[in-house]
Amino acid sequence: MPIFKLWKRRSPRDPARQPLLSPRSRANPECNQSETLEAVPLSTPLPSQQLLVLCLMRITEPISQSLIQPFINQMLEDLKVTPDRTKIGFYAGLITSLFAFSQLCTTFWWGVLSDRIGRKPILLSGLIGLSISITSFGVQTSFIGLVVARCFAGIMNGNVGIVKSVLAEITDETNKARAFSLLPMSNAIGMILGPMIGGYLAEPTKQYPTIFGHIEFLKNYPYFLPCFIAGTTNFLAVVLGFFYLKETLPSKIAYQKPQLNDVSGVGEVLEEFGDEQNVTQVKPEFSALFTPTVVSVLLGSMLVFFQTSSWNTLIPIYAYTRYEDGGLGLSFNQIGTALTTNGFAAVIIQTAAFPYFQKKWGTVRVFRKVLAVWPVAFMLLPMIRYLEKQQRERYGEDVGSRAAVAGLIGVLALKSVGGMSMVCIALLINSAAPSPSTLGALNGLAQTCSAFSRTFAPVINGAIFSISINRQYLGGNLIWFWGILLSCLTYLFSQTIKIETEAAVIRAQPAPS
Repeated sequence: MPIFKLWKRRSPRDPARQPLLSPRSRANPECNQSETLEAVPLSTPLPSQQLLVLCLMRITEPISQSLIQPFINQMLEDLKVTPDRTKIGFYAGLITSLFAFSQLCTTFWWGVLSDRIGRKPILLSGLIGLSISITSFGVQTSFIGLVVARCFAGIMNGNVGIVKSVLAEITDETNKARAFSLLPMSNAIGMILGPMIGGYLAEPTKQYPTIFGHIEFLKNYPYFLPCFIAGTTNFLAVVLGFFYLKETLPSKIAYQKPQLNDVSGVGEVLEEFGDEQNVTQVKPEFSALFTPTVVSVLLGSMLVFFQTSSWNTLIPIYAYTRYEDGGLGLSFNQIGTALTTNGFAAVIIQTAAFPYFQKKWGTVRVFRKVLAVWPVAFMLLPMIRYLEKQQRERYGEDVGSRAAVAGLIGVLALKSVGGMSMVCIALLINSAAPSPSTLGALNGLAQTCSAFSRTFAPVINGAIFSISINRQYLGGNLIWFWGILLSCLTYLFSQTIKIETEAAVIRAQPAPS
């Protein structure tokens, strides 16, 4: 049967039960461009204003998350959490894990609530909570205080999944990949700014004595300044979102009736109102969310998040740990510089390379290919210390440290290629949604999987790192063997993920008559 006739004959009775990326509208992630029909619609223009607002709101979370990476280990030492400095990594991982555990307990319910009351109020409340928590983090004088501040941040913050739901609701199949590629770019920008702020503004009275040396408050709270700046960025994002972000939940839009004196727009809005009512009449049961495809993608996302969180935990600990204890022994500034440069690499790679490869190979194939980079990146991490050792013996400590920074920047840039797997996961999760009405719940569930992985990954990897360097298992390299094993398992599992679609009708739309 000709494919256009097939397309015309398939008129869904209930749009709410149509898969988000149904056969008449979704692309096969594994389909090559040559397999699609010739009648490919022009790309829909991106909603620029809404995307800009969403990206600016999205940037603030990685700023608050990565801000503490350059100084958290020193902060824990200052608080005398443990007399054994080789165990600092465990406590640093515990701080990160508790933040994720708090998210694990609440993030799914934020997603469900956003399906009821709307996306906008949830996004704004999350940013307010993040602003309060990160600002208070900078004035804590005990380990318990740090734990409470981070847990509050995790409880209030379920925004990542909500942002993905909004993106899915304001885009279609012709521009979805481009829009979703902006999320990791926003995350990367936040990962640029966070370590830069944390690395260069922590302990300002010591780093910039002529400017801040006379301020007694900053002497007593040496980590307040970067935390205050991060809190301010979150507050500014709240103001921006309040005035410019539009609600996208279909049921909320449907009730935004026109004013009686707005005669010119009544017909159009009423027609849209009727369409939205049809879309939201029937909501699938919660159990319908767990299709084989959804379960497979969620398990894959858990492995990817665990792997990524493990990496993000190990890099600051490895870079900060003194050279004689088995680390690189880098300063605040050097750690901040390396992590900031990593953010720049991620922006370039993910915005320039991902849309091209996704269009050429499809989401699933890109996902599988970039995951092959991770084992190589883990293998190269201990080589940085070997490089530093060689340079120290030949030219001294300063040259060795600079060589370590250069090596770390190179490995982080390579890892940025593997970081495209995060974009793929976001697309695959939305592609697997049974219907548009389940977007919030599914993205909340995906964020719960992320929080689950990020709850256990930091504390497990922090403990393994401490044991590895303290007891010198495998010559102090136990942690790197663990990282290689983990990344290989993630790569192997990615080969099992498939998104079921009908290749013949993938990107096809009826040709204009």
